[in-house]
Amino acid sequence: MNHLNLKFSRRNFLKITALASLFASISSHYIFTSPAVRKELDSMEEWSSNHLFLQGINAPVFKEVDVNNLKITGEIPSDLSGIYMRNSPNPFLKPSTYNYPLEGDGMIHAVYFKDGKVSYQNRWILTDSLLQDMKGEKPIFPEFNMRNYANTNVISCGDNILALFEAGLPYKITPELETLGEYNFGGKVQEAMTAHPRFDPKTGELHFFRYSFIALPYLIYYVANSQGKIVKEVPIELPEPALLHDSIITENYLIFFHCPLVFDIMKAFLGGIPLVWKPDQGTKISLMNRHQGKEINFWLKTESFWMWHFMNAFEDNNQVIIDFAHYPTLILDDNIASVLSNKSSFRRIIDDRMVDFPIFDQRKTGQPYRFGYMPHVDLELIASKGIPNYFPELIQYDLVNKTSKVHRFKPGNYCGEATFVPRKGGESESDGYVMTFVSNEDKGTSDLVIIDAANFEEEPLAKIHLPVRVPTGFHGNWIST
Repeated sequence: MNHLNLKFSRRNFLKITALASLFASISSHYIFTSPAVRKELDSMEEWSSNHLFLQGINAPVFKEVDVNNLKITGEIPSDLSGIYMRNSPNPFLKPSTYNYPLEGDGMIHAVYFKDGKVSYQNRWILTDSLLQDMKGEKPIFPEFNMRNYANTNVISCGDNILALFEAGLPYKITPELETLGEYNFGGKVQEAMTAHPRFDPKTGELHFFRYSFIALPYLIYYVANSQGKIVKEVPIELPEPALLHDSIITENYLIFFHCPLVFDIMKAFLGGIPLVWKPDQGTKISLMNRHQGKEINFWLKTESFWMWHFMNAFEDNNQVIIDFAHYPTLILDDNIASVLSNKSSFRRIIDDRMVDFPIFDQRKTGQPYRFGYMPHVDLELIASKGIPNYFPELIQYDLVNKTSKVHRFKPGNYCGEATFVPRKGGESESDGYVMTFVSNEDKGTSDLVIIDAANFEEEPLAKIHLPVRVPTGFHGNWIST
């Protein structure tokens, strides 16, 4: 993970996002009642694949399950009342080709906390494309594989729970994980929404964007108020189209990184990778006044680098501090050698561990903060097994004291992205819980682990034992009830 001070004076994942810009306007959107098709999911045939992202801890699961009164080791904190939801790609049909990380029908895994009891369920998000597959229908443009998988993140916005995918509109779901259909903020958002919106804890606003590789403007910035109503829409001119996976806010600024992935429309139509890494162009960092501006106020060109995920950013003494997972380069080939070559780091603290999926106490969004969390990506283990996504430990970074602590899981157990949940009534960043799914590779089961942020290296406060496996996935959030 990197750290910047700004003074004011995977391969066909990229293909899908690029082509979404071309065909989003012709995709069909409709609302459906999900319970009518749930029975068909029970009869699906299980399959296996030798693709590196569909094996072992990454392999999909094939059943939707409901499990009540889960077994617990330790004690559930009495103030926890809500739902932990996490989204991930989980292909319904065996793919003839699989271009991780973006492909795969979205599946939500949810753990419910109520009155000291805990339950679990998982559900596919019944997108248009998944329903089409279940009916045996062929897509209109099969050569482009245009789908909204709704598989990347899940958030609460106003009274809505939204499953997000940056190459399409959100899908609205119920707390019980029933799919209600695509959601466009009352017709105010067209074509797509980022999978990484940012909440402002001071105003309750949701800040997000959508990008295009084809149509001007290449970028549109939106703000929704605490009730989920769009209150701002700002077209932003970019020097050229770019893949923008994430953005971040401070008290006064919206920040984008324009990394040197150049869109090639001819390669897109010819079936090749439509984005080319051109390091000679460098990376451009932009700041826009989020309260007043209608255009980028500040551009800084730096050496080329890639970034998937920001942690946080804030203003301090006429500087903007930006923390993120930093990749010096990006190799797009979909194989284990490329996985091992795309190395990220956090340089704010001297640290040579590969890390990503940064999270922190979201009450500190856009403000000075102390603690951040990331899983350690074990490259040696990935190389020996030939399968990605081995995260044997979580790291707690103390950004004030420039130190770190590690919570290491027992051998054969691997975590994913974490989520920080504040203790009810707690104000300190260390007064809360760090949650993550941990999968046991040998048993084929998973736990939801709850760690005390103030005693991060100690044994977890609780392990919630699931009789099923939760595959390695993407992003999730805590939804209070």
